[in-house]
Amino acid sequence: MINKSQPLRDSSIAADPITDVAARLPKTLKVLHLFSDWKWTGPAEPVLSLCEALADKGVDVTVAFRKAPPDFLERTVEKEAKARGIACYEGFRLNRYFSPRDWLFDQQAIRSYAEQHSIDIVHTNLSHDHFTALLSLSFSKKRPLIVRTDHKRDGTPYNYFMGWAFGRTDGLVTYSRRIMAHDVNTFHVPRERTCVIPPGIKPYDGPVQSMKDVFGIRPEEHVIGVIGRLKPDRGYDSILKAFKLLRDRMDNVKLLVVGRSSQIEKSIKEPLAALGLENDVILAGYRVADYFSVISTFDLFVMMRAGSDGSARALREVMAMGKTAVVSDKGMLPELVEDGVSGFVVPLDERVLADRMEILLRDNERRKLFEESAKRIAREKWNYEAQAEGLLDFYTRLIALGERV
Repeated sequence: MINKSQPLRDSSIAADPITDVAARLPKTLKVLHLFSDWKWTGPAEPVLSLCEALADKGVDVTVAFRKAPPDFLERTVEKEAKARGIACYEGFRLNRYFSPRDWLFDQQAIRSYAEQHSIDIVHTNLSHDHFTALLSLSFSKKRPLIVRTDHKRDGTPYNYFMGWAFGRTDGLVTYSRRIMAHDVNTFHVPRERTCVIPPGIKPYDGPVQSMKDVFGIRPEEHVIGVIGRLKPDRGYDSILKAFKLLRDRMDNVKLLVVGRSSQIEKSIKEPLAALGLENDVILAGYRVADYFSVISTFDLFVMMRAGSDGSARALREVMAMGKTAVVSDKGMLPELVEDGVSGFVVPLDERVLADRMEILLRDNERRKLFEESAKRIAREKWNYEAQAEGLLDFYTRLIALGERV
């Protein structure tokens, strides 16, 4: 159990005052980040942005990832890493699907790379690269320290294999205190080997235009925005029911849903039809070129559950653009939205959600104050430079602690 008198480590609270974190390192720190996927999903952006910021602080950081199919045209980890000028290594296979040949290849390849390049820390991000690194490096002549970031929305669930892996991991990073509390209780990770680093954001300050005409929304209509993969576990049933209650009370309100999923029929279209909301809910699909223009069209944003990766990237992007949000009290969402300051935090109750949305749509002055707070919080607290400093401090402390025994 967690000793409440000794709080979990947070990147915003240093263990001891330091003027220059990098000055505490005995030499240039060499870090290898593993990411056993090629898709540009929730965890990918904070991983690459942190690596980019670490490199700016003098860390010798390299990212290895799963190669994308050659005909894949959308954004990938590889394309984004190379566009940012991040050092990449493409000699691993990092195949998280069943492929014993690729798994055995990486067992040797990762160990050889770490020994040849004198890697100090191997930072893993997904369960496959976590297991692969542990199995590969257990027989290394000089084993690098192994760190895991838990990107799971509610923390990693226990099973025998995860218990084995976390029990041999030298350091653990999570996005939120709730996730860390779960992992510490579940896997008994020593508190001094943990670090909470809220996910950062790169605020968008480019040009935007109102999308109301594009979606057939009248100028006087309020727009409630929803962004995410449209899966049943994201709380869309509560959002649609709450919107129906709101629509019955207010005229001139639309719900704009941004995203896609093979499960859209079950998660959105069927309940939408059952509630008779076809004329008031707009399915905008997956947006790329005009994504931030769509956000600029929102009057407020709603999220009941973060995605499975737990980073709540859409919420952070929306708040960084100065939009207020109503979120549930599940997962890390209450740690991102300050109730009554930058938005509202509600239980998974459509009546309460409808009430809070109505308050914000009717009270323009209050909504403006929330919007200003949301933008300030996002840009001051979710800064990748500060997050990288927190992570570098954590690396330094782990090196001082040494390998976990």
